[in-house]
Amino acid sequence: MLKATEPVTAQMPALDVAQQAVLRALAYRQVFDCPLSADEVWQFLDAPGVSLREVKTALQRLQTAGLVAGRDDLFWIAEMEDPIERWIAKRDRADAQMPQALQVGHGLMRLPFVDGVAISGSLSKRSQAEDGDFDFLIITRRRRLWLVYVMLRLYRDNLPNPHMLCSNYVLASHKLALEQRDAFTAMELATLLPVAGRDQLMQMRQLNAWVDGYLPNRPPLSEFSEPVPDRMRGLCEAALAGPFGSWLDWCAWKLIHTRHRRTIPHLRSLTARRSLQLDRDVAKLHNSEWKYRILERYQSNLDRLEGLTGATISRGAAEDTVLVASAYHYRLDPKQWQAGKPYPPLGTLYAAGLVRSLGFQTQVFDAGLAESELAFLRQLERQRPAFVVLQEDGFNYLTKMCLDRMRDAALQMVRLARAFGARILVCSSDATDFPEPYLRAGATAVVRGESEATLAEVLQAWRDEQPWTEIPGLVHLVEDRLVRSAQRAPITDLDQLPPPAWDLVDLAPYREVWQRRHGHFSLNIATTRGCPYACNWCAKPLHGKRYTVRSPEQVVDELALLVQQHGAQHFWVTDDLFGLKPGWVQRFAALVQARGLKLRYTIQTRADLLLRDADDLQAMASSGLETAWIGAESGSQRILDAMDKGITRAQIDGAVQALKQHGVKPALFLQFGYLGETAEDIRLTHRMVDELQPDQIGISVSYPLPGTVFHERVKAQMGKKTHWLHSNDLDLMFPGNFSPAFYRHLHAYTSRRFQVMRCWSVLCGRLPASRRGGRLRELASLLRAMPALLRARLGLWREQRQSATAPMVAT
Repeated sequence: MLKATEPVTAQMPALDVAQQAVLRALAYRQVFDCPLSADEVWQFLDAPGVSLREVKTALQRLQTAGLVAGRDDLFWIAEMEDPIERWIAKRDRADAQMPQALQVGHGLMRLPFVDGVAISGSLSKRSQAEDGDFDFLIITRRRRLWLVYVMLRLYRDNLPNPHMLCSNYVLASHKLALEQRDAFTAMELATLLPVAGRDQLMQMRQLNAWVDGYLPNRPPLSEFSEPVPDRMRGLCEAALAGPFGSWLDWCAWKLIHTRHRRTIPHLRSLTARRSLQLDRDVAKLHNSEWKYRILERYQSNLDRLEGLTGATISRGAAEDTVLVASAYHYRLDPKQWQAGKPYPPLGTLYAAGLVRSLGFQTQVFDAGLAESELAFLRQLERQRPAFVVLQEDGFNYLTKMCLDRMRDAALQMVRLARAFGARILVCSSDATDFPEPYLRAGATAVVRGESEATLAEVLQAWRDEQPWTEIPGLVHLVEDRLVRSAQRAPITDLDQLPPPAWDLVDLAPYREVWQRRHGHFSLNIATTRGCPYACNWCAKPLHGKRYTVRSPEQVVDELALLVQQHGAQHFWVTDDLFGLKPGWVQRFAALVQARGLKLRYTIQTRADLLLRDADDLQAMASSGLETAWIGAESGSQRILDAMDKGITRAQIDGAVQALKQHGVKPALFLQFGYLGETAEDIRLTHRMVDELQPDQIGISVSYPLPGTVFHERVKAQMGKKTHWLHSNDLDLMFPGNFSPAFYRHLHAYTSRRFQVMRCWSVLCGRLPASRRGGRLRELASLLRAMPALLRARLGLWREQRQSATAPMVAT
């Protein structure tokens, strides 16, 4: 590993193209402890047009500057342990094992449907470790790959040592053009040692001509002799040539895929990152992520060289391209995916709009409806951005919860971006609270809190190769130590920010989900940032307790654009509090009416705020307010006071009635499990819901968010689990009056209880029936909900019987 040291070359403030290319070649092979001769450096150069003479001159200058060391006409990066002796041992081992490997490879060509074999991996690079395998790339006939795979396993079992056959990569003959295009794959293809199947191997070389962009001087395919055709192989191929052989291949694929799904815990994520592939035409069964570890070590070597030279080394990226990405995958959160109410990452689109205004070529990766991290990987491979901004959507409460599954996805995206040589800036609630995991994964820096001003300064400094570590609002690593720059002042004029880059995200999939599931298309919009209230369980890692407002004119302009250009019919206003500023709502309603906009929108608010001014509520109703979510939390005044909510049960009742009088649907957020909550408090919450009959309820379990008073009170009692895996986890992460299982049953019971009572009210005529299905639909919902309600009630009863501290919940 490279030693920490000061830059060694004051006489080389800049590196020319040849010197940078030489350093990249050495840095890559240094990962394998492989020094290179001048001829080999030229052979593995990634810059076209550089002659061997220029390579030798560059090596001399780099040696003089102390960046490159050399001995016996071999060169490596200076400041590292001399690799010559280790490399000689590996080279001699590879040369000694090569005849055996060729013999095994010729044996593979005797298997039916094998059309090409080449040696790959460390053996092909003459750098074989003591425990190294014989790695092979194997080309098979179409729709016979998995039959070949089964035969490979049988063949390996009959070898003296199973390490003599590692079917590193098996692919069908019509899949020779590889999708993955990066330095690692290029090097693997360039160093293949052919064993048999010249036609297939030559075709593979031609179909992957993109390798010349990475290694323009790669050597031609070396000469080799084809093995004599085997008669038994011909007979087997004739017997399995028809539909029966295809069916057997399909069965083998299904069985092997099922087996790996059971035995490899992270199969889905490995497949998403293409560390492992299991489809009909490709078998790449590695789960160690060797490729990305190699690329990360390669990038680390280049980082070290940049530190030594004080100069920038090009990574082959598109220099002015910024990829702005989100990491919240709805598909990875079962509850949210089932709800079918996905929204584009608004915070990410704000960041993309800002980046574009700075003159960068800007792209967006929207994780929302993506299948997995694979989509992000494909975009990295295609665009090769110089900078990646992982900007999580701070207007989505789910990202504030910092779900473990989403953190895993974000960290993997950071690693992938780093492996491709990008500089990475991370902006999110989780990274603000816990920057270290992101920096360890390869992020260059983390933005603390609100991101736009810091993001702009950092990207401009990176583009202009200027110092950036003292820019306010950052956290970065220096010699394995977290370093924080000064706190960034908050943005006070939101109208000066560029608008969200709605045109850079594909809204069609969102529209399709909404129309199919709910019959209309909803989008999200923010009119404010922050919340001045002090509920002691509510975290404000990005925008704090201040309250900043956009002008109603700008908000209405954005609403008009989303209605007219993107067909939005409904809006979720993401503000913690909508309409707190006096006079704002009145002006907003007047502008909506003047523009002739027909809106329906949903807001979050407080009970006391709704009762503050009847004219404001009337203005909201007239401008299209459809649903207002109130943070009721509990029907117990004792719990509300403990939470520092600053509202009373009477205000909740009054706000709900006021909303109904204005034709607005009231919805209540409920929270169970707060410190000291008893069975009586739960009963009071249920009674509140029964009496008020809101249109909807949202149920949660108390979640200790970092940075809150509530978190400080319980953090000493929390165990190893500090975050939920997904939003339906519902684990009470501190000791409460009831068990975590109790609260899961309570969540289900409260939800089903509300559903049953609402259906009954519709059937009795106390509430109107829905337009879609009418009373028959309500009756069907009632019949479906009753068994679930009874199961949840039984679960509550069982958990309460096991509790020695709490009486039965009265219902």
